[in-house]
Amino acid sequence: MSEHHVPLGGTGWVLWRDVALRGAGFPARRFLEICDDELATAADSTAADSGAAYEKVYAAATERLSDAMGRIAVDGAFREAVAWQNPQVVRFTLDKVAAGESRAKRGRRHELTIATYLQRYCLKNDTVGFFGPFGWARLVPEDTGIVVDPGTGFLSRRTTYFEDWAIGTLAGTLAALPEVWPWLRPRRALSASLTGGLLRRPFDRPVTLTVAELRVLARCDGQRTVREIVGDPPVPATVAALLRLREVGAVRIDLSGPLESWPERTLAARIEAIADPRVRDRVSRPLRELTAAREGVAAAAGDADRLMKAQQELADTFERLTGREASRRSGGLYAGRTLVYEDTVRSAEVQVGSRALAALAAPLGLVLDSALWLVNTVGDRYDALAREIFDRETARTGRADLPLVQLLTTLMPELGQFTLSPESEIVHEVTAEFQEKWARILDLPPGDVREHRVSAAAIADRVALEFPVGPPRWSGARWFSPDLMVIATDAGSLARGEADYVLGELHCAANTIENRSFVSQHPDPGRLRQATAAAHPDGRLLIVPRADSPLTTSRMSRAAELMLPGNAYLSIGGEATEPPPGITMHSILDLFVTREGEALVVRHREENRTYPFLEAAGDPLTALTTNAFRPLGRSGHRPRVTVDRLVMSRETWTFPAAEPAWADLKDERSRYAAARSWRSRHGLPERGFVRVPSERKPLAMDFRSLPLVNLLAKLIRRTAGEGPGEVTVTEMLPDLDHLWLRDADGELYTAELRFIAVRSGSPRPWNMGPGFPDRR
Repeated sequence: MSEHHVPLGGTGWVLWRDVALRGAGFPARRFLEICDDELATAADSTAADSGAAYEKVYAAATERLSDAMGRIAVDGAFREAVAWQNPQVVRFTLDKVAAGESRAKRGRRHELTIATYLQRYCLKNDTVGFFGPFGWARLVPEDTGIVVDPGTGFLSRRTTYFEDWAIGTLAGTLAALPEVWPWLRPRRALSASLTGGLLRRPFDRPVTLTVAELRVLARCDGQRTVREIVGDPPVPATVAALLRLREVGAVRIDLSGPLESWPERTLAARIEAIADPRVRDRVSRPLRELTAAREGVAAAAGDADRLMKAQQELADTFERLTGREASRRSGGLYAGRTLVYEDTVRSAEVQVGSRALAALAAPLGLVLDSALWLVNTVGDRYDALAREIFDRETARTGRADLPLVQLLTTLMPELGQFTLSPESEIVHEVTAEFQEKWARILDLPPGDVREHRVSAAAIADRVALEFPVGPPRWSGARWFSPDLMVIATDAGSLARGEADYVLGELHCAANTIENRSFVSQHPDPGRLRQATAAAHPDGRLLIVPRADSPLTTSRMSRAAELMLPGNAYLSIGGEATEPPPGITMHSILDLFVTREGEALVVRHREENRTYPFLEAAGDPLTALTTNAFRPLGRSGHRPRVTVDRLVMSRETWTFPAAEPAWADLKDERSRYAAARSWRSRHGLPERGFVRVPSERKPLAMDFRSLPLVNLLAKLIRRTAGEGPGEVTVTEMLPDLDHLWLRDADGELYTAELRFIAVRSGSPRPWNMGPGFPDRR
């Protein structure tokens, strides 16, 4: 076992010793507060849902539900969790329910809101706020299974951060002050490319610069101030040249910094560099005021009422200082909507011993081999398509090369949609082949089988035949992030290695703990950097996201700590980061695609740098394939599939949205009874997860819960109303009686372990033309 990596048996895969622990922040049992066994039993045993016995039980159940909702609405931890996400829900939903609001139409709507939050806080493995704290596990050489030290208390750390956009807005306000202008330090835009006097910017028309503008541009190095560049007193012609350079996107003249965990520190440092003490003091006061208001929010953690008051004071301060609204992108997922966010770290520490890895090695290795085939095949198909496009365009233009930006945007137009899961015809085609191969490997029996078990040894030869393992097609294709849940009966069996495992998601061609939120909450971020470097990723060409992309947020962007000097970074305009010292940054406009025999290679316009084409396309390929691992095809019912002690696919049912006719029933009593009957008729479990097309995240469902049945009915009606759509129900595994993560008080939580798996060896050898480093 090395310092940073552990072999996954003899599979050819290694695992990072650091494992992310993702889990819910509320005890799982609290979810049961909105479930009602007595009502479910009465609904199941009643011949007619209008029977007097059922009517009586239903009336009593609604009273119990109102009492439960009232308790939840006044619960301090629940109110605080909701306040971090949306203080308006506390004021206009929780407070009304706490005051004894009746179960009229609006009251039932408020019940749905509370149920939606509660199912997330109790049953969803998350990493956000104290209701989804970060945690960490470590692979150890000891001959054990999984050992949990609950620690002291629930959280070991909680930290409140500014959203980048909030500090960026204040920075823009301060930079616009006339007295600040002379002290700003113009710097060239990383994405701009200059050839002679021709300035080119991504996705914009080229501009010809004058000799005077070129002379001014040469002085915009991020060190000289505006005053030093234009003179004191300023030379009007030089000022005009500088302003035009800003207008055409050649330079940035602002106080804004990169995406980072503490953006206010960079802003403070840039303010501190202002030589005029009078200006420096005036500009630093608003930042100190806003920071103090943020500290007030942090100090209020643990008290929902104080927190909301502090949040309002922060919002008022921000709006007074900037003249801008204190929120953005309302309703957007991962949008960084508010001014601040909180991340926390769970006190519990977990050790995963060699017995646990021994149980996982064979089945997980087969799964990872198939995932590597999936991404390699997608890469091959895109590479072939790229060669077709390249040959067509070069034949049309008579040139021997093609701008990289042109080839990428033609090759992958779906990425311009800025969605979290872009659709790709090539990925759909390869996924269909992938599922056909797994169907042949598993040889599922006919009929309505609930579970299909096979051994890794029995299918290993078939997996090798269907998914021949070759070297990764690009460097990023070496990385996979499987989420594994654990089924355990008690702490003793867990420690002895007698647990079973459930594969949740398998994120392909991605290291999903390299983003800022994970790195900032790790006890030793330097260790993650060392683990990254130890995986030999040198030579990667990684894209820097645009700051204006809805997918670029404070928490989700790649951590600067893991930006290694052996890699290069590609700016596509409006970059969301600035490279740390020693990092190579290219404008995408300086890169061209040419042929080296049969292979496409990417060359720099002026520097002696070349990259394989798929290396340049690696980040886009990851965006297309990261959620592509779906080994079983769509069907009305799919059994649970278990390989040795790994459940690689949970039991799942899929229905046309128009099929559950009970969802359209107006009467709540009849709808609940009909839903119970529908569940029984199809053999659905009491608890599970429901997916509908309109919701990105699955809903935790319990058919004993009146508000959750109402919520499911609402989602089904919405899905059916939007056109042909499907509703998918997946079993909850492990269920509440087989959870393993305990806190110091013995409370149990849902949780998963996110491993980082890396394929041993170098990527597939490329046809290296002159200038390629030897990377084998």
